[in-house]
Amino acid sequence: MIAPVRVALVIGQLHAGGSERQLFELARGLHGGPCEPHVYCLSDVVQPFGPRLEAAGIPLRVLPRRHRFEPRRVTTLARYFKQDRIDLVNSFSQHVNFYAYLAVFLAGRGVLVASSRTTEPPGRSPARLLLSWVFRRSRQVVANSAAVRDFTVTAYGVPPARIVEIVNGVDLDRCEFRGDPLAVRTGLGIPPGAPVAGMVGRLSAEKRVDLFLEAARRISLHLPESRFLVVGEGESMGSLTGQAASMGLDARLVFTGARDDVAALLAAMDLLVLASDFEGLPNVVLEAMAAGRPVVATDLAGCRELVVTGATGFLVPPGDPEALALKMAEVLALPDRGRALGSAGRDRARAQFSLEAMVRRYEELYLRLVREARATRS
Repeated sequence: MIAPVRVALVIGQLHAGGSERQLFELARGLHGGPCEPHVYCLSDVVQPFGPRLEAAGIPLRVLPRRHRFEPRRVTTLARYFKQDRIDLVNSFSQHVNFYAYLAVFLAGRGVLVASSRTTEPPGRSPARLLLSWVFRRSRQVVANSAAVRDFTVTAYGVPPARIVEIVNGVDLDRCEFRGDPLAVRTGLGIPPGAPVAGMVGRLSAEKRVDLFLEAARRISLHLPESRFLVVGEGESMGSLTGQAASMGLDARLVFTGARDDVAALLAAMDLLVLASDFEGLPNVVLEAMAAGRPVVATDLAGCRELVVTGATGFLVPPGDPEALALKMAEVLALPDRGRALGSAGRDRARAQFSLEAMVRRYEELYLRLVREARATRS
């Protein structure tokens, strides 16, 4: 019997984020196959996915964070790679790539696969230079969309041949809510027949929840029965709740905080909105499509790979609350149109963004790279 390839998946935290969910789903999909996943979290922020990984029987090692950069975590990570006899290391977020590179070097084992998962402008910082250096020395760089692949080439000077594109996958069953959406609405204080638009994600500046609130204010003037949801938590929560109150949205808008029942909340919405300044391939858009919800999103390259404007939703210019409000109102005012857009989105998610396809592509990549490394050593 051939021993499985031992794969290290390294990430900074395991909170309820997009990359964190992708790592969890990948580890769960690989477990029990020819690639055996081991997860390494470079902080003690492990809720909710840490316990879920352990419950699935996937080994998890946690390296608590005390400072911004700690050589101790590099040496500890290298020691774990040796102890766990790791064959391949896949760092799963931008800032973790450097840690993983150093740990692989110190351990003297493991093929390094770096990740590029965002089109966030890097600027001219030392971090950008370090990331470029690591990318160009990794055996392979995985980009989660064509937009991120192209950005990685231009922003970091990575040769295109070193990059492989593996798009995010979505667990279609998890996105299907089998409960009663009206009960979910009642629990949120939303009238049964009200049109509902919502955002889901981290409440941070680049997500532009402020634009969503401004669009909600404008829509409320013409569709006073409309309601709005903001799902998530983050550093901008205080300023956003203050903004909503100053706009008089208190009676129409609910900040739910962090929730682990996103499928239920999507079922309670008529429309999912994403207003970000930059994204890679946004998981929440995939999840909304899989749940049969239309999407209005910022016209970014990654969003263009998901949303077919006029067929599954609409794309609007970044930073334009008027355009955002117009398209949101167009969907909310025409429920039949919204349902048609959502149905087309579900079909697209099932056909092109399945979780199974994503897992198989990673598995094939890992097996090929380890096979090539072993052949070089022999």
